[in-house]
Amino acid sequence: MQMLYPKLRQADILVLATPVYIPLPGEMQNLINRLCPIFEPILRWRDNRTRAKLHDDVNIRKIVLVSTSGWWEMGNFGTLVHIVEELAKDLDVEFAAVLRPHAYLMEEDSKKTREVNNALKRAGEELVKKGRIPKKLLNVISQPLVSEEEYRLSWNAAYEKLKRKEKN
Repeated sequence: MQMLYPKLRQADILVLATPVYIPLPGEMQNLINRLCPIFEPILRWRDNRTRAKLHDDVNIRKIVLVSTSGWWEMGNFGTLVHIVEELAKDLDVEFAAVLRPHAYLMEEDSKKTREVNNALKRAGEELVKKGRIPKKLLNVISQPLVSEEEYRLSWNAAYEKLKRKEKN
């Protein structure tokens, strides 16, 4: 981690990426904790909360969360998004989230998955060129690939098939 601190200080955008299997992956919590050396131990009161700030030599102006989930609904990202968004507020930097629910379905080649992949590529380009990702692209990236019912039935069928296979 010591090797990363100089690079973190130079970065304009901090991209945090993790899959979500449980509300807050332990590895992400550990990483956030290990970012503390780039924070000044000067506390401020803002928005009814104690807030910190980045050291003056840290260039980060935006935190972007990139996350995937196996579950169908966007709500599965709630805890992770809340924590990273609060971190951005604490440090007084912009926040954005690129979220892809039921990501395992991205393996299928369909019109929707191609649309999502194209939007992901454009989102990265926009982030690098303009420092922001248009809401329209974020919505395309997060769009449902199948209905909740299709997702649930497919998931349960795959599990039941695996369960039968293990018994044999």
